[in-house]
Amino acid sequence: MVRKRVRKNYYKNSLARKKERIVRRCVLCMKLWLVAAAMGGTSLLFILGHDALTQSAYFDAQMISVEGNHRLSTATILKQAGVKLHENILGMNLTLLRQRLLADPWICAAEVERKLPASIHIRVRERVPIAMLKLDRLFYLDQTGEVFKSVEPSDQIKVPVVTGLTVSDIDLNGQRHSPVFAAMREVLHLSRLHGSILPLDAIYNIHADPEMGVSLCGFEKGLAIKLGFGDYESKFNRLRDMMSYFRRGDELLDIECIDLNDLERVVVRPTGGVSLLGVCYRKEI
Repeated sequence: MVRKRVRKNYYKNSLARKKERIVRRCVLCMKLWLVAAAMGGTSLLFILGHDALTQSAYFDAQMISVEGNHRLSTATILKQAGVKLHENILGMNLTLLRQRLLADPWICAAEVERKLPASIHIRVRERVPIAMLKLDRLFYLDQTGEVFKSVEPSDQIKVPVVTGLTVSDIDLNGQRHSPVFAAMREVLHLSRLHGSILPLDAIYNIHADPEMGVSLCGFEKGLAIKLGFGDYESKFNRLRDMMSYFRRGDELLDIECIDLNDLERVVVRPTGGVSLLGVCYRKEI
């Protein structure tokens, strides 16, 4: 006796699978909706919390302190930063405040920090002008040798004037400088050292020549000092020994020029035209 093969009801099974897929999709959509609602609710809570904190009078700035300023007044720095008392410190963009401060040419570094619950502390480092560079107009050089600002009549800063350089001697990005610019910068550095024989405030003019090197003018009684290129520390030391010899008490003998290009043949020219060598004497033609 042959057994009949039972046929499955594919239509019924297909309908059941469809219902099952629909249910799964509904459940998935419900889960996604709940997740989105939870995220939206959390975001809303953060927004409301942020608004509540940044609008709370509890965090309004009651004190703003400034540190490190010498040339710029505290009021000028606060105006440059755009910060005021009674503004909410949590609503302040500290990065933006710092960028505003660095936009002032006198400021080379700045930090801004919150001190909860109601204080802002600003710390700046100002540039120190050590010379004025004469190009098409006068510009300040800072302690690193960077050109940072044009000279204004209201500045009233007494520093030496550097002449003889051109724009091609200076890389404004601070990457490369010509040899004569580097030489001038080294002389400025030695002049700023404590106890230097050529203090910066005693120099009127620094002339930088690509062929002849560095010369200083305007030292005591208009004395010119030719330093040439290189070995400046030894030249400063030699000059110290010589200056003690050429002084009579507090007075300096009438000397027109001291040429230290060659330390083995130092030339001293007294006022009147007779030049003296470091070892022997000769008369210049």
